[in-house]
Amino acid sequence: MKKNKNLLDMTASLLKEGSPDLRESLEGLSPVYAKIIFARRIQCGYTQEQLASKAKTGLKTISRAEGGFDNLSTATYDKIFNALNLSIKDIAEAMIQLQANNDELAATSR
Repeated sequence: MKKNKNLLDMTASLLKEGSPDLRESLEGLSPVYAKIIFARRIQCGYTQEQLASKAKTGLKTISRAEGGFDNLSTATYDKIFNALNLSIKDIAEAMIQLQANNDELAATSR
């Protein structure tokens, strides 16, 4: 599976194409990613432990990702998104949906 070295940049680029004002309204991507990760994990029926195992990360990392902590690396997000079978397009669409729903929890669809 190909790793996306610039996942954050690619997501931002997709956001600018689909919704230019969304990027400006986000204070940071970590809290937004947290909502996406949590929603998708629940949708998949995974516990945090199961997601940690699938992503080959620690349970604490999943907890931090769902808590919106800013100090996670792009590589860590990439592992989590891959484990949740989320593409960059899925992530960008979920971000747009979150903005459209006034930041209500968005369930990502596939």
